[in-house]
Amino acid sequence: MTTIWEAEREIPVVRETDVLVCGGGPAGFAAAVTSARAGAKTLLIERHPFLGGVWTAASLSLIIDGVHHGGFNAELLRRLDKIGGVEPYYHHKPWSAFDAEAMKHVLDGWAEESGVKVQLYTSVVAAAKDGRRLSGVFTESKSGREFVRAKVVVDATGDGDVAARAGCAYEKGRPSDGGMQPMTLFARIGGLRADYRSWPRGRIVEIVRACGWEPSYERVTLLPQPNQPGVAILMATHLYGVDGCDARDLTRAEQIARAELLRGVKLLRERGGPDWADVFLIETGPFIGVREGRRILGRYYLTEDDLRAGARFDDGICEVRFNVDVHHVDPKKGKGLWGYKVNPYQVPYRCLQPRDVDNLLTAGRCISGSHVAHGSYRVTGDAVALGEAAGLAAALAVQGGCDPDAIDVAELKARLAEVRGVPAAV
Repeated sequence: MTTIWEAEREIPVVRETDVLVCGGGPAGFAAAVTSARAGAKTLLIERHPFLGGVWTAASLSLIIDGVHHGGFNAELLRRLDKIGGVEPYYHHKPWSAFDAEAMKHVLDGWAEESGVKVQLYTSVVAAAKDGRRLSGVFTESKSGREFVRAKVVVDATGDGDVAARAGCAYEKGRPSDGGMQPMTLFARIGGLRADYRSWPRGRIVEIVRACGWEPSYERVTLLPQPNQPGVAILMATHLYGVDGCDARDLTRAEQIARAELLRGVKLLRERGGPDWADVFLIETGPFIGVREGRRILGRYYLTEDDLRAGARFDDGICEVRFNVDVHHVDPKKGKGLWGYKVNPYQVPYRCLQPRDVDNLLTAGRCISGSHVAHGSYRVTGDAVALGEAAGLAAALAVQGGCDPDAIDVAELKARLAEVRGVPAAV
């Protein structure tokens, strides 16, 4: 590979903040709100033109494994319900299905009333490091290259972009070959006549295959859109052998998936019978949904053995009850997923602390753990709880004039219990 030198230039420091949260998805938004409510000056930057991450950018309109956490998860449901934007998910009532536009509206208002400063259309492109600490991050946007200085940084980018640019060690994929779970591009469809909420599991798969469509994801699912008759989110694609940290792979995956969805909806309309005669493709998701990227190596590495044992930790800050849910890396092994139930286990605070940087925390699916463990804690309700912990820890560090590894973990756990309205993890 040939290289070229970029001209040296002065970069303006446009903002200084106590806590900088990078990524406005479930983990990042929860981190920002929790940090601001705890009294820290908080800035949230997001590369998309809206907040919500996988909930809105990828159109995964489900809140999964969130009901038992309380706190942010519970408040989010109340806020969505107040504007008619949520309903119980018909296949699994503890989960909730929501309208993505309602989610955007709720998050915008919530950020403003919480005192979170938000900057959209902004990507992190580099990190400035002084020894084992970050002084801040370089960003790129329509405003050009800029610098944001921060006392504590939370990486909630999903793929650990900030940590990687700061030189943190990480893993990707399964240990045997680095293979990662496939991506999914969702589609919003309209014109449905069927009362699909009453169908047994597997019925939609039978219909799709009878139309001559062999989907790349064999467990085709319809996600309802509250108060939108005839509209649903269609989950029917798997994109294999692609890396969510590679722009060329992402481009290829988007193009392949869009072609499959266009063809599939056309087959349903032509061959699906009366229930599908008026169905049409409204849009594919704004961005493809990435399940697995970098896992930043932290001061504890959560393993499959921890999940099987229902591990508890002195610094446990999030209890996960979701089963192992790993979508097949190789389509020859199946075009669905594999997994098993786990005993409720805790994620320790140390999984959020990268080994290589002292004033950086991770939140969401990029925390420290194995390929299989990640297949459990990666879902949105748990990402929210991890974000709450990261945001509160960041605020406590700022207020204590220390790095996040020096805060009183007992105080962190007690404050989290207060925020969540549930007993402290023991």
